[in-house]
Order: sequence, then C-alpha cells, then structure tokens
Amino acid sequence: MKSILFPSACLLILTSVLRGQFQTTEAASIRIQMEGIQNAEIVDRDLMVGYDQWQIGTPIFFKRTTDWTFAAGLRYQTTDLEFSDLALFAEDELHSLDLPIYLSKKHSKRLDWLLLFTPTLAGDYENINSRALNHMTIVGGKWKKSNNFEWILGALYTTRIGDDLFIPALGLNWKPSENSNLLFAGPIIRYELKLSDSFDLFLGGQFSGNRWNTRAIYGEKLEERNFRLRAYRLSASLQWNFREPHAIFGTFGLEFGKKVEIETANGEKILEDDASSASVYQIGYVYKF
Repeated sequence: MKSILFPSACLLILTSVLRGQFQTTEAASIRIQMEGIQNAEIVDRDLMVGYDQWQIGTPIFFKRTTDWTFAAGLRYQTTDLEFSDLALFAEDELHSLDLPIYLSKKHSKRLDWLLLFTPTLAGDYENINSRALNHMTIVGGKWKKSNNFEWILGALYTTRIGDDLFIPALGLNWKPSENSNLLFAGPIIRYELKLSDSFDLFLGGQFSGNRWNTRAIYGEKLEERNFRLRAYRLSASLQWNFREPHAIFGTFGLEFGKKVEIETANGEKILEDDASSASVYQIGYVYKF
C-alpha cells in the first residue's frame, strides 16, 4: 500500500492551520533540528540503510484580514545517507527544500475553507531537473461544532510518492481542556499537553520519508535514480521553554512499516523491499514569534 509523506515543515503548518492558531504555534517559529535514525536491515537482503539529518524551517510571510489568511514558510533539509550497497545507490548526501503555502477563507462563523500547497525540490543538488520537483496539495474545510470541537473535511493530492495519488480525509480537532489539544487528520495524530509554564509534551503519529531524484556514475555511465524512504512514525517530544521566546526540545520515536525503493528514470524498480523497524531521535532549538 502506498504511503503519504509529510515533511516536518508541512506537518507543523498543517496542524497549526487546522487548529486555527497559526500565529501561536510551532509553525510561527524558526526551528533548527538534528535527527538521527538507527540503521535498519532491509528484509531478505544483506543491506542496511540509515541516515542523519539537519534541517531549518522558518515562516516567511503571514497576513490576516477579516475573512482571509495567507501564510508561507520555508524548510531546508540535508541528509547524510548510509546505504550499504553503492552499486545500487551511490549518493550519500541528499537535499530537500519545501515551500508550504497556506490560504484560508472564513465562510461563516462555523465554516472555514483552507488550502495548503507545498512544492518540494529534493535530490543531490548536483544535477537537477524537473523530476526532482514534487508537490502536495490539501483542500478542505473546518466546521466548528462548539468552542472545543471542530470537524475537518478535505482531500489530499500528492506526487511525492512517484505516482499521482488522491485521498479523501475526515478528521477532528478537540480541546479537552485549557492545557491540552488533540488533532486527528487522516494519517496525522497529534496530542499536545502543557505540563507547566516551562514544559510542553507532544505525542504523535505520522507518515515520514522523502523521495530524492539523483544522478551518479553506475558501471561507468551517468544514470538517473530515484531513492525513496517511507515509514509510519510514532513519537514523543518534550519541549523546555526556558526563556521567552526560546525553547529546546528532544524527541524519541519508532518507525515501522518501513519501505526502501530505488528506481530508474523510466520507473523501473531496482529495489523495492521492506526494512526492519528503527528508533529515531531529534534534538533542536525553537525561536517562537
């Protein structure tokens, strides 16, 4: 079954706008983080895959009027890939740039329409062509049932997994108390709990991964190959707001249902296999506006 991939910049903006709190959440912040994932064994093959990543994300524009809201962000990510068979995939340094663009329209006191469009340029950044460009589009609406509960209706269209994919979605946003919030939207689950003035807890689940378009020498020939990682990630994060507007955080999680794919420019599969579950961690810094 094909999986939806949500880069962290898209996830932060999406969860924030679905809650209607863009200016007061993680999306309205500069975020620098380092992520590492344990090497995973590719099932039925003597191969291993893992990576370390650095990334920075920042909002670049926000404008709100009586009925309209427009926002845009930017995220750059560099990946140090560890893949044990260089004959199958020779690149060890990959890059990705996301530009999430968000637009919403207030239809009535209960109903808001929203659009999130995210183009992504992902590859080795040495030889770039149009096949390194992917995008994800989410359209939908929020129906406010009460001050603490909203229904979310919409659909997702993406090319990030190689083929066009359209998925309808139903979700909810529930605020059980002043210090907590639960968001469920398709594959995204996110629970937030304010433990104190200084500490916040985040629990969540989401699809993770990326698709990179690359070129390298294979058998004395320059060949184009797409490398794709995807998995479902469960994680827990603790954020320390040690001094306004500064915070640091640590995250620990587990990825399972992992899949590794390598394909040629014409779509021929060189590798398409499952990989073992692996632990993942993140540490980072947040500057909140």
